[in-house]
Amino acid sequence: MVVRISKPAFNIRDKLAEIGANISANQMPSGTIINTAYSEYSSQVSITTDGRQKYATIWTPHIVAKQSGSDFLVMANIQGYMLASANGVNLGIQRVIDNAWIHLADEQMNADAAQEDQWMGTSHNAGSTTNSFNINRFAMDTYRNYKAGQKIQWDIAGGFWRSDGGEIRINYSGYQSQCVAFIMEIRQ
Repeated sequence: MVVRISKPAFNIRDKLAEIGANISANQMPSGTIINTAYSEYSSQVSITTDGRQKYATIWTPHIVAKQSGSDFLVMANIQGYMLASANGVNLGIQRVIDNAWIHLADEQMNADAAQEDQWMGTSHNAGSTTNSFNINRFAMDTYRNYKAGQKIQWDIAGGFWRSDGGEIRINYSGYQSQCVAFIMEIRQ
């Protein structure tokens, strides 16, 4: 016995026309990217803060929330030059509203102590006194207390490992370098 199944043709343009071309963020499913922001920073920033795992702010990108209770994926890239045997460089992302670090599960921030070596970015114990670097960091901010229309900021920060001196220069002058950040608001 042969069974025939037929279904009407489906045209996505017709369906979008039925519901209207502009779909509000409230109608989108959870996990949808509903807003984005992009930021560049090209001025040189020198960081000479002695102490293991100490961070200094490079720049502070932001986004204006479209919806209350969203998550935000913050992606940042820094590039620069390590001088005077800074012995390792890292990138951190800090939420401005409550100074909370958005980081890997066991990453220690601003510890200033010879604790476990869980802070690695690049060039730690590389044996080089000068080195260029390029670091990316992705961090999901699940704070969820942000309100629609609120300007939300993150500090993009850099630091180096050595506790008795050193220097890193983000966007090292004389080169065509820049830091970038990309922020995505994700509906929950």
